[in-house]
Amino acid sequence: MRKISDFSVHRTFARAKVELGRCDVCGAGKAVYRSREAQAKVCEGCYARLVREWNTGEGVR
Repeated sequence: MRKISDFSVHRTFARAKVELGRCDVCGAGKAVYRSREAQAKVCEGCYARLVREWNTGEGVR
């Protein structure tokens, strides 16, 4: 499995319309976002964490 910190930008992820399997980060959730650039797929919860961490780093509340 991979860590959220492995992905620097959430903007490379796009919502998928097809079945992707399980999340590469938590392994439990159904993957609904994928990044071809990062060669990864994440679930809703992990994507939300990724966005929150990016926002915190940028000073966005």
